[in-house]
Amino acid sequence: MRTIGIPQLYCGASGQKGAYNRQEVGLARAFASLGCRAVAIYPDPTLSAPRVEDLEPMVRVLYLPARALGVHAFYKSWQPLLEEKIDAVHVMGDNSLGVPGLYRFCKRHGIFFYSQLGALKSASNSAAARFVMDLLLRRNLAVYRKTPAFAKTPAAAAELKSLGVPCAGVLPVGLDTAIIPMIPGSRRDIRAELELDPDARYLLFVGRIDPYKRAMALVPLMQALDDSWRLIVIGQGSQAGALDAALQGLGQRYRRIARLPNTAVHAYYHACDVFVNLNDREIFGMSLLEAMYAGCPPVARRAPGPELIIENGVSGLLADTDAQLPGAVCRAAADPDMGIAAQRRINEHFLWGNSAEAALDLLTREGVRSHG
Repeated sequence: MRTIGIPQLYCGASGQKGAYNRQEVGLARAFASLGCRAVAIYPDPTLSAPRVEDLEPMVRVLYLPARALGVHAFYKSWQPLLEEKIDAVHVMGDNSLGVPGLYRFCKRHGIFFYSQLGALKSASNSAAARFVMDLLLRRNLAVYRKTPAFAKTPAAAAELKSLGVPCAGVLPVGLDTAIIPMIPGSRRDIRAELELDPDARYLLFVGRIDPYKRAMALVPLMQALDDSWRLIVIGQGSQAGALDAALQGLGQRYRRIARLPNTAVHAYYHACDVFVNLNDREIFGMSLLEAMYAGCPPVARRAPGPELIIENGVSGLLADTDAQLPGAVCRAAADPDMGIAAQRRINEHFLWGNSAEAALDLLTREGVRSHG
């Protein structure tokens, strides 16, 4: 039985216990369902010794001491990979500064190293930061050029090609259905539970209210929709106050919920008519996957993630400009088949099990065997 390690090289809130939708854990569960042992590995600068959490018989979460440099994690030791008898590491490292150190350790100890990459070049708003990060990226490229590298989207595959990195194929991020609750009842029943108008049409936005998510585009969008539409925003961020002020004229037609338990968000996916994603640089879009999985038809600005996920006109709609959004929202709400197609699209292509199968095919082709 192979053991696969899935280390996170980002040092932020997303890997902490209780954090929403930890991708490493979702992938670990998928590997376990296919007969592998999997270990999701997270950095924790507060620890002086490793901490173990066994989620399932073949799924372990390992928290290791690390140092943080901004959002970049530097593990104090990779020795636990040997103690866990890791045969291969599945690395979603992108431009993380810790990639070369992990690669060198794996090479020394015969651990197979491969990657699943989303975006390599820096997306910082600072030109100086972008320049420095793109210089440092050369270290990672030296690793990716001699190890198998999957791309999360076709856009990422094109970026890999432009940077001279052979692409092993497109391997999308998936949903971890184990953390998604069942939401019983009809839409009307769910709305009653959430105290929503049973007859109104609801537009839903879920995400950070920061400039890169472009939540402020909700203002002209709602101005263009008629009074039958309500807006629910779930999230907080640097522009939350500005968004609230700009939409205060909507009165009861606007509701923002700063925080919700992770499981509670899914009730809103089932209750609303249309989900909107406004980030025109969206690399992927986990909330987009979740909304579609619940059967809520999406409208999204064109970007690498939505263009991969949505079959335009079938399982959702893509807009080239903000001016196209109101018409797209109304069209999505009026199409009873679009939500069904959205749900089918996720079940067939964007669950972690699909990605785990492709990764295991690679390990088999490369002759990776169990050291355990």
